[in-house]
Amino acid sequence: MATILENLELEIKHFENIWKYFDSDHLCKDTVAWLLKNGLLEISSVFEKSIANISGATVVSLNEADLSDGSDAKLTSVRTSGYGKSYTAPVSGIHNKTGDLRVQCYERKLNQFYYFVIPHQAYKHIPKTSNIEIPFNLDGTPKRQNNCRVNWWDWCQPTYEQMCTITYKGLL
Repeated sequence: MATILENLELEIKHFENIWKYFDSDHLCKDTVAWLLKNGLLEISSVFEKSIANISGATVVSLNEADLSDGSDAKLTSVRTSGYGKSYTAPVSGIHNKTGDLRVQCYERKLNQFYYFVIPHQAYKHIPKTSNIEIPFNLDGTPKRQNNCRVNWWDWCQPTYEQMCTITYKGLL
């Protein structure tokens, strides 16, 4: 089980990856750092706004979608489970979503970010009590060949900007 400090460190990693997409030169870096270290910034809201800034969508924060294009923004970090035999990134809270999932995934062993746009058609079969689990090898590398019903790696995007702008809604 992750500690509060470990969770905060992961949140800060996610923040540092998306902060460059804001015009923030006028902000005091020390103040932003203090807010981060004290857990006073809602990183998921910053993530949603960064996607909106790049995609041209607006943040709507509805139960079924975070953005006006019908998509939902998800942050996840890879974690070990199954007594050290499994290393996956859970994408949770997807049951009531109706559009694409825009996912930023942080892998801590190799300090890498991965980006996904997962269409609703690919995840709509998942029951309310379950999650998407993006698989990784124990060494931190992507497990692109796997036994998942849906290979989540099929939806991996090469850049953050592409994750923000690609849409599958209505195409599948």
